[in-house]
Parts: sequence; structure tokens; C-alpha cells
Amino acid sequence: MTVNQQEWLEALARFRDEGRSCCQVVVTGVKGSAPREVGARMIVADGKLAWGTIGGGQLEHLAIQRASELLEGGRAETVTESVPLSEKAGQCCGGEVSLFLESFCWTRRRLVIFGCGHVAQAIAGLADYMDLDVQLIDSRSAEEVEPPLPASPPYEVLFIDAPEEEVDTIPADSLLLVMTHSHAIDQEVIARALGRGTFPYVGLIGSDRKWARFKRRLEQRGVTAEALESVTCPIGVSKGSKEPRKIALSVAAEIVEVSARLAGGSRG
Repeated sequence: MTVNQQEWLEALARFRDEGRSCCQVVVTGVKGSAPREVGARMIVADGKLAWGTIGGGQLEHLAIQRASELLEGGRAETVTESVPLSEKAGQCCGGEVSLFLESFCWTRRRLVIFGCGHVAQAIAGLADYMDLDVQLIDSRSAEEVEPPLPASPPYEVLFIDAPEEEVDTIPADSLLLVMTHSHAIDQEVIARALGRGTFPYVGLIGSDRKWARFKRRLEQRGVTAEALESVTCPIGVSKGSKEPRKIALSVAAEIVEVSARLAGGSRG
């Protein structure tokens, strides 16, 4: 095996630290003549060769295509491929190469929480458990927020005068939770999110009564019944507690289920 193990591990670590999805391609078997030996490897990212080589030519071109297809699936996968090196494949070596492809999807889905209060902070604190990148957005200043933010939170915080305007810049596959200190802001964020119509999950904290009132107002603004049906309110798998940390656990559990379903991992 001629590839330095530390080099490719360090290369993968760089992609992980950058949050860039990539696919490793390893030569695991060779029959006859081939461009590279067993153990040769490369890393594919953004549709092109990003590190290493398995010999160039059509073999490498085909492997890059296959690796890119795996990455488009958005999930961690492994595949073994056998590639005959014949003239039909654009190679004249006459041998056969076995390749092992493993995709690493380090770009995590984003959970954007509008609001920075007790429940929002408690949910955001579970970011790593939910395996999501979390951002809190609030119209108040850091000094006005209660409870005070931790010194080094495991999530991003954005303070901006008009939170609803940020809806247009959020990645389309993000999950949205709306729980600001203002019902008026909540309604504007919901209206903007439904107007964009791309988010797989839009949740609003509150009671059935609150949502009924929002629905009437949004209907008057021309929001369709189909769009309104896409909003989850109340949120959480359990509706029995008003204690912020218990609400956070309930909502986080719901978010985990939604994420699993979107990733194709739903159990039922």
C-alpha cells in the first residue's frame, strides 16, 4: 500500500472540519494490468477530484462520476464497483479494477429558530444531539435577551431588526421553528416562510387557539389552505408540560423524527 495513511486521514479531516461532503475512492482489487496498485485512493468533492489519484484517464473519470452520484444522495453510503479496463471503457490496460467508494456527508441540515428565549435556547443547546447546525434569530439585542446567552453557545445567534427578512436567505432545506417574544413577528415569519414554500418543516410554538387566530389572518392575506396545512402547531411529541426544558426535549424529539424521515431513515 503506497498511500501514506496519515495523509489521507488528514485530508478527510480537513473536509470534515470545513463541513464539505466528499467521497473517498479506494482501489481494493486489481486483475491484470491497471494504472494503480491496490491501496491507491482519491477524494472527490464538488464534482471533481479534490485529493489523490487512482491513475487518471477514463477509470478516474468514471470513478469521479460515480462518487458524485453518491454525494447527490445526501447520505453516507458505501459501494463496491468493478471496472473492466477495456477499449469500451476507454482504457486499453486489459485488466480489471475493483473500487470501494464511501461518501461522507458532513454538511449538516440547518435548524433555524426565530426567537432567543428560554425554550429556544434550551432547544439550541441540544444541537449536537439533533445532529443539526442551529441558528437563533432575534430582533432584540443580546442584553435584552432572557435568559442571558451562555459564553460559548454550541449554536449561532443573529440579532437583526427584521427577523422575517432573513427567511429569504436561509437554505431551502432548513427546518424552521418560530417562537419569538412577539406574536406579530411570529406571524410575519410564518407568512414569509410559507410564501417561499421550500422548507420541509415549519413549526410554531403555541396553542391550537393561537394557530387558529394566525390561520384566519394569513388566509386574509391570501395564504392558501395547502400552505397553512404545512405548518406544525402545537409543536413537540408531548403537549403536557409548560416547563421550558421539557418543551425543548419534546420539540427536539419531533425534530429528530422529521430529520430522520427527510434522510430516508424513518422506521414507520
